[in-house]
Amino acid sequence: MDFKRLRILRELADRGTVGATAEAMHVTPSAVSQQLKTLQDELGVVLIEKAGRGVRLTEAGLAMAAAAADVSTAMARAEATIDTYRQGWQANVRAAFFPSAAEMFLPGLLHRVKAVDGLHFEAHFEDPGVDGFAGLAADYDVVLAHSVDGPDVFSSDGLIVVPLLNEPLDVAMPSGHALASKPRLTARDVVGYPWMGVPEGFPFDAVLRQIEKQAGSTAVRAQLFPDLRVLEALVSAGHGLALLPRYTAAANQDRGFVLRPLVGVTARRSIVALARPDIAARTTIRTVLDMLKEEAASVASGLVPGDF
Repeated sequence: MDFKRLRILRELADRGTVGATAEAMHVTPSAVSQQLKTLQDELGVVLIEKAGRGVRLTEAGLAMAAAAADVSTAMARAEATIDTYRQGWQANVRAAFFPSAAEMFLPGLLHRVKAVDGLHFEAHFEDPGVDGFAGLAADYDVVLAHSVDGPDVFSSDGLIVVPLLNEPLDVAMPSGHALASKPRLTARDVVGYPWMGVPEGFPFDAVLRQIEKQAGSTAVRAQLFPDLRVLEALVSAGHGLALLPRYTAAANQDRGFVLRPLVGVTARRSIVALARPDIAARTTIRTVLDMLKEEAASVASGLVPGDF
């Protein structure tokens, strides 16, 4: 079996169409189709079948795609072993960050990267929502993702999931708000005020729905906006409350808002790093993932105990 043909099959399993596979591998769609036909002939089993205007993998195709991923992982581990003995090792790492993850991790991470000779790091902006993070692993070496449902939500995608941080989501309010005198808040305390929320489908909205369920009342979503800095500005201007991530928002409280923790509601987001298994096995990527874990620990420990 030709390793390149197995890679094509694996990419088709991940990307879903011949066109997307061809684009990812920098070949023509006809070349992808020809290589897959040759692989089928070599194996003597049907790997793909027509589905409408496109194709889909058969049961045998899916099994071989999974095997191809294992082969790719083994090859990456072999390359990683050689990497440790090579002189003049260099690598270029591409990573996807959602905005607040970049704000938290990127400044310190780049200092760590500079300490490794020959390591080049490219940070890219992506904010697709929970369902879209896993798919980005096909285009980036490392993907920073977050979910209010815990890290296990990403475990079914066949990716390596590296937990980085459990970040509390606190209630933000104007500095002079009536609730600011309370050290902690319940769902009943906050549900009756206007909310600066996020559009449906964004993770923080799930927490606001928990608040509504716990309080037995519907919250008024006065504004919906998916940018944390805009939410901070709206809260500071006195337009309502918002849910904000503690570690990224705490440093901005001098802008006219304060944070208070919620009790009785699971209000936190899990921030993880995602990578394909074969990519995560590379020496360079393991180094970057370790840097991210160190930076996450630094972020979490940087909050002064007793602030909340």
